[in-house]
Amino acid sequence: MPRGDAPPERVRDVALSLFHEHGVAGTSLQMIADGLGVAKAAVYYRYRTKDDIVRAVLAPAFEGFDRLLDRADEQDDIDRVAFVVDGLARQAVENRELYAVVLRDVTAAQLQREDGPQADTFRRLRDVLRGSEPTPSASVRVGIFLSGLMGPAMDPDTATLTDTELEGAIAGAGRALLGLPSWNGWPPATSGITRRPSLSKH
Repeated sequence: MPRGDAPPERVRDVALSLFHEHGVAGTSLQMIADGLGVAKAAVYYRYRTKDDIVRAVLAPAFEGFDRLLDRADEQDDIDRVAFVVDGLARQAVENRELYAVVLRDVTAAQLQREDGPQADTFRRLRDVLRGSEPTPSASVRVGIFLSGLMGPAMDPDTATLTDTELEGAIAGAGRALLGLPSWNGWPPATSGITRRPSLSKH
């Protein structure tokens, strides 16, 4: 083994922090090795390329997507979309750095498109959010929701919100955007958004 140890979990943690700060394209293997305090060869010992590290970093997010989608399959059509919106809001708040890389990093997005299983999962996610009768307008709204999902979670203006409040606001905004029933009373009556009968939170 090369000088210094680079356990896979530690490599992923350090790489995620660097990807979040510098972007995937702006992070080198040497930067990851420096962050670990080991020789670059120790990183190569665990991962052959930076793309392999990116895939390993992204894997927990896609495992979360798969679990969410599997559970959503048990719901009716409207409930299924709402279930996924609520679940994504919860996961985004709980895993802010990871989801910022998954949903906002251009290089990570390109790698996802080239990776068969991750591409299939993301396609399945979009298909569920578009509903049983997708339209071009629905596709646009889904794209806006997914691309904007991490904005509120990373916005310093939302720092005063608790995780529960932020999750509710993101889920409520997503439901409103996709034309779904409100989330636990969101949006507020003063927002100007038409409210519909509430679904229970899953």
